Amino acid sequence: MNLLCFTLLFGLPITSWAQNTDDHTIIDPLTTSGTVGTQITSSWNSNDQYYSSPFSTTAYANMTFNLYKISIPVSLNFINNSAERFRFSNPDFTISVRPMWKKFTFYLGTSSLNYSNYTYNGISFNGVGMEYRGSMFRFGGFYGSFNRRTKFNQELNGLKAIQYLSDDLLSMNNVAYTTMPQFERKAYAAHFAIGSFRNYVDFSVLHAMDDLGSLPTEWYIDDGYDTTLWARDSIMGKENLAMGMKAHFTFGKSVTFESNLGVSLFTPDISREDMELDGESNKIATVNSLLSTVRKTGLFNPRFGSEFHFAGDALLNVNVKPVNATLTYRFVQPNYISLGANGFNQNSQTVGGNVSTSLFHNTAFLNLNGYLQRDNLDKKQIYTNQVSSYSASWNNFIGESVALSLTYYAVMQKQLNGVMEVPVDSRIDQLTHSFDFSPSYTLSLHNDHTFSLNFNYLQSKNRNKLLDASSFNVTTMSFGGGYEVYLSSIRLSLDANYDYSLTHSPGNDYSPGNDYKSHGFTFGTSYNFIQKEDLVLSGNARVVTAFNIMETEQEELSDSEKRVLNYLARGTNAKVGSTITNDFSVASSLGASLNYKDRHNASIYFAVSNYSDNVIIGQHVAVDTDLRVMVEYSYTFASRLIKSKKR
Repeated sequence: MNLLCFTLLFGLPITSWAQNTDDHTIIDPLTTSGTVGTQITSSWNSNDQYYSSPFSTTAYANMTFNLYKISIPVSLNFINNSAERFRFSNPDFTISVRPMWKKFTFYLGTSSLNYSNYTYNGISFNGVGMEYRGSMFRFGGFYGSFNRRTKFNQELNGLKAIQYLSDDLLSMNNVAYTTMPQFERKAYAAHFAIGSFRNYVDFSVLHAMDDLGSLPTEWYIDDGYDTTLWARDSIMGKENLAMGMKAHFTFGKSVTFESNLGVSLFTPDISREDMELDGESNKIATVNSLLSTVRKTGLFNPRFGSEFHFAGDALLNVNVKPVNATLTYRFVQPNYISLGANGFNQNSQTVGGNVSTSLFHNTAFLNLNGYLQRDNLDKKQIYTNQVSSYSASWNNFIGESVALSLTYYAVMQKQLNGVMEVPVDSRIDQLTHSFDFSPSYTLSLHNDHTFSLNFNYLQSKNRNKLLDASSFNVTTMSFGGGYEVYLSSIRLSLDANYDYSLTHSPGNDYSPGNDYKSHGFTFGTSYNFIQKEDLVLSGNARVVTAFNIMETEQEELSDSEKRVLNYLARGTNAKVGSTITNDFSVASSLGASLNYKDRHNASIYFAVSNYSDNVIIGQHVAVDTDLRVMVEYSYTFASRLIKSKKR
């Protein structure tokens, strides 16, 4: 109904305008172009039948309609993940329509936008929205829902959802994919920007709130006296009002400054009572009056447990060719939450920089990074954590045949004082650094031959000499090589790679040391059976193997025990005073693809894997076989004429 009303309100005036353009001779036809397709996947795992969906189906259509001067992209998606094979029991259908006219864009169905790092930054919503992007003014907004209410999958049998969930938490069934229920979350947001794209200020606001009446009755318990939502403390309804300001300024041709600020009012449980302070003092009366004013605006309802927090960041960039340098700073207060934003660490501040440049006529590139992060902004944590990270990379091209890549990366983690002083003999002071060197060489004879090598060294070391944590010291060295060739005369490509790694940990009195060795080999090939101008049929195959050897030290043995064990271990790889475990894994895949006139694309993919070194919740699984089959087809059509009129 909302979609129909929106179309009538906005579509009819636009269509009327289009029929009265300045061109009175020819009215542009209605054309469409796009892609439609489907994908079917089936999988099976020997140890966990719910490791992935046994049967899933996806169908999609991405089309663009051009009506006069109006562009209308339309996206349709159908997804079904079934716990039983070949059943459409839990389908998910989404539609996205984005009519565009001049500088206006309208959003219908499932869409996403990006306003601010701390208010709303791209979470998909299902609803309606609009955006205007002018040269000096830009504004927009949307109304819809973020989360959909949880519908329990009843395909196994008719048990109530609450019974499935409780049985699963008690490990009494195999419904591993059962999730906690969630409310439908309704939200609206808006933003307004003034200024050019080089210099502007953008204000944004978001309000999101859960609908407590959105869950179906399956998630409730009726004990005869009262109806209670199961796991009440785990699925509390939430409300959030977030406001932000984003600024961007350019100074000359070389300097750019950006800044983001955000404030958040967040209520973790909207079933609690409205906030109202007791007392008769003038200060309490002023606070209660302010709370009442905020409540009357309808933007947010302060309740007991509501929280108010800040967040922000700034960036300064200087670009003077061939050098580009960036300095960043970011702080996020503890418990800062925006229900429309993701991707930031709470209770921390970070400062960092990046410098990159090109040398020797753009044949060499140098990139340097450094960041320092510290938490405990509110000084309430027992201890403070500080993490420093640094990296440097060098990429060099020598002629058209040789390429060199060197990378160094280091992370230092320290534990500092907080509310309590960190004991000297247990203070964490850990350094992890790695070095990677990867040269490659391409030889062109009758075909292109590419040879590549790689070497990596990684060390993690405890730097607190008073802390008995030698088991934290881990050293890993790995090296390998690869070869790739394309035989154009027979349309065949081959590639092979070998990698070897050795990891050593010395251990201590409480944890025995161990060595972990791994041999990996990969072989792949692809062949074009048919390669014509309008038809290409190709196939590919790949095999990946891994042989892992783990040697664990044991307690010291007497000389007589060593002689006996040496006699028993003769003719084997076993060493006295150690335990050796060998594991072999292999994965293989076959695939074929077809392209006809760049319109029809079809592919089939089959994979089988056998792993022998999985550990699941402390239990060693000797064999784990995984099968997967995928079939995909898509059809792409160019601009198609739907109608044409002349007058």
